[in-house]
Amino acid sequence: MTQSTIYVIDAFLFLFTVMVARSREVRWYQAFLMVMAGFLLAMTPMGYPVWWTFRFIGDSFFG
Repeated sequence: MTQSTIYVIDAFLFLFTVMVARSREVRWYQAFLMVMAGFLLAMTPMGYPVWWTFRFIGDSFFG
């Protein structure tokens, strides 16, 4: 799987999550967490800033 294929799949999944959030089946923060977890699982280049954000928030709360 090439890098461009991963970007296309991620874009589709992001669009899918946006549409689920707009349908009001899940709350906006649940949709946001789904998107962030998807980037972490895929570990695309976008996954690294997401991981940094989670670590920053976690270190702020837990020392």
